[in-house]
Amino acid sequence: MSAQQEFLKKNEAYVAAFDKGHLSLPPSKKLTVVTCMDARIDPAASLGIELGEAHVIRNAGGSARDALRSIVISQRLLGTREVAIF
Repeated sequence: MSAQQEFLKKNEAYVAAFDKGHLSLPPSKKLTVVTCMDARIDPAASLGIELGEAHVIRNAGGSARDALRSIVISQRLLGTREVAIF
């Protein structure tokens, strides 16, 4: 089975069990985290962030400059007030 096919099956199961629709779209901690895309790092687990608490933007090297567009959207449209670079 290809990765794409596996993702589709896993996503169907995730959607069927999803019970977090009550969470607001803006993150509750008004926080954006910019971090490296290193697949060995789980930003939520390493920083103690729960689902719905922060926007997590991942890119090569955790570069804020490269993430600027997403940071602006997070702040201007979704009300985040703090950016943490990790």
